[in-house]
Amino acid sequence: MKQVLRKGFVRLPSRRPGRPSLWRHRDLRLVVPARMLSFVGDTLAMIALTLRVHDQGGGTVGIALLMAAFALPSVLMMGVAGAVADRFDSRTVLLVSTAVQVLACTGLALVAGAGPTYLLVVVLQCGQAVAGPTWGALIPRIVGDDEVGRVLALQQSLIAVTAVAGAALAGLVVGAHGAAAALLLDAATFGGLLAAAALVRTRRGGRPVGGPADRIAGRPPRPRTLDGLRVLRRDRLVWLVFAWTVPFVIVLEAVNVVEVFLVRDDLGASATSYGVLQGFFGAGAVGGSWLAGRCGDDGERVRALLLGLGGTAVAIALAGVSPTVAFLAAVLVVLGVSNGAVNAVLGPLYVVRTAEAQRGRVLAAVTGVSRTGSVLALGLGGLAGGVLGARQTFVVSGGLALLVVVALVWSLRGVERTAPREAVPSPVGPALAT
Repeated sequence: MKQVLRKGFVRLPSRRPGRPSLWRHRDLRLVVPARMLSFVGDTLAMIALTLRVHDQGGGTVGIALLMAAFALPSVLMMGVAGAVADRFDSRTVLLVSTAVQVLACTGLALVAGAGPTYLLVVVLQCGQAVAGPTWGALIPRIVGDDEVGRVLALQQSLIAVTAVAGAALAGLVVGAHGAAAALLLDAATFGGLLAAAALVRTRRGGRPVGGPADRIAGRPPRPRTLDGLRVLRRDRLVWLVFAWTVPFVIVLEAVNVVEVFLVRDDLGASATSYGVLQGFFGAGAVGGSWLAGRCGDDGERVRALLLGLGGTAVAIALAGVSPTVAFLAAVLVVLGVSNGAVNAVLGPLYVVRTAEAQRGRVLAAVTGVSRTGSVLALGLGGLAGGVLGARQTFVVSGGLALLVVVALVWSLRGVERTAPREAVPSPVGPALAT
């Protein structure tokens, strides 16, 4: 399932005079709508599975196990997944990995036991561990590096819209028809993504990437888990941003384990209200993504990142002291604005500042290490939820996250923020390495 941080008409990132429309790229017109529809299904599935585990009495341990099942495949497969994304024909990789996701999601709709649910989520995420960096590296090839920032901001805005739609739809579908119906809808959206993967003309990969000895011998180098991290370390700005966002994820995502208990138990909201509340987050993320998408260079992106991280930390702490569902809804809008801005600027920082041939490995490594932080956060969240309760877990997590932001600001003093010259621009249009 694709990683999503959680109405109306969306104003897309504005174009400067003379800049052509992103939609002139035929493959982008295929990929973006298909991925956005799939994100709607993912929101449906995530909420449905969370409510299923909660209603079956799984408690904080059950929620933690569910989230671990979502996170671990990206952690364990990051070296292999990045190598696959960079070395093999992207069309073949996407067709196989997306087909796995269709089958796994269909299975989740047909079974309800805890064990099969966790196992099928792992299978689902194995497909995503490979598909995610493959899509992430292919999109810059479709539009070219000059437009990567615009297209990623556009995607983030649309993801926020799909989160609103998916959250609202989840409350209705799960409340009226149960979790199985929501999961079948998600499987259908993966089917649409499978069709898009088959129709996209732009391709990358298809050749081994390695040293001269490997190329002469005709054998690809063995993928290593830390390949992507070695690439990241060459860029001090990106490395510092990455290194400090990992502890930020650890202390902040602990609240994911107790979120459903804050909403359902402490505030007494219904299952439908739980789904609708996620929509407030998505509505805020639309605005945050749009604002951050206007950043023109890496210096502006870093400033937006720091503001977004700080706003996220403060909003999480405020959520813990929410007296009513209405107050929490307002806080979630602020959280969405901050989080949307963070997501809209992180993507371009990682992609544009990395050589095209290495982007799959970098994106897989970033996802894998971030998910490692998520797994650690699950343990902390389960422990904190049992000891402190949902409210105090939110407050403590927000406070610790704010300290991490202060440390990141301090570490970035004097660091050069212009794009490195060694980043190689990607070609535009259909291209398959041979």
